[in-house]
Formats: sequence, structure tokens, C-alpha cells
Amino acid sequence: MDIMRLIPRNSYMEKIINVIGTSDIRVITGVRRCGKSKLLESFKKYIDENIQDANIIHINFNLPEFEELLTFRALYEHINSLYKENMQNFVLIDEVQMCEDFEKAINGPHAFEKYDIYITGSNAFCLVQILPHFYWTNI
Repeated sequence: MDIMRLIPRNSYMEKIINVIGTSDIRVITGVRRCGKSKLLESFKKYIDENIQDANIIHINFNLPEFEELLTFRALYEHINSLYKENMQNFVLIDEVQMCEDFEKAINGPHAFEKYDIYITGSNAFCLVQILPHFYWTNI
């Protein structure tokens, strides 16, 4: 059985780790199949291993089990339903552009200032144009 080897992205991980707790929406962009999803998975693992009071809300739109969240209202309500008081709430969304009007679903929770938000997307131009508060790293 062949197992795919994960290429460590230390410089990108360091950039993401350094902005934990800032008010920006963190956007990870890049061409298809460049490793955005794997970077987000590595970041999730980092959070699990290093932040004791973390509540991780992880949505991967590449997987069919998240199909019911493909409208902004469903995504927005899902995120808010999983919020936990007295914890550091992380929102990780992979391929966010697959959700219709996703900017409403992201900017809403961002306005509450109680979530650390990290998203990936392939269409860098679209993401940069519509998100007002972001930290952008391209891989």
C-alpha cells in the first residue's frame, strides 16, 4: 500500500501560527493541488497539540458530508451553533468559495470578534476582493 508523503511547510506554518489571536481573517490561497488543504490540516493538528482550551470548527467543502452547508445561512448557523464559551474558538474552512455567498457567512462571525478564522480557497482574486479584514498568504 502506497502512502502519500506529506511535505512539511514550515515557513507557511510559522506564518499562520504567528497570527493566532489577531483580528484578521486568515486566507490561504494558491493554485489547485498546491497543498492548501494539507497546510490547514497541519495547522489543525498544531492547535490540537498546543492550545488546551481550543474548540475547532472544521469544515472541508471537498467532503460530501458538508454539502448541506453550501449556502451562507447554513454555514453561518453551523459555525455559531458550535461556538463554546470560555474557549478559544477556531474556524477552519477548506475551499470556502464553494459556499454560495460565503463572504456573508465569514464576515458575520468575524464581526462578533470571538472566532479565529482561517480559510482556504483557489480563487485568490475573488477572496481578496470581498473580504474586508484578512491576513493573506499565498502558497
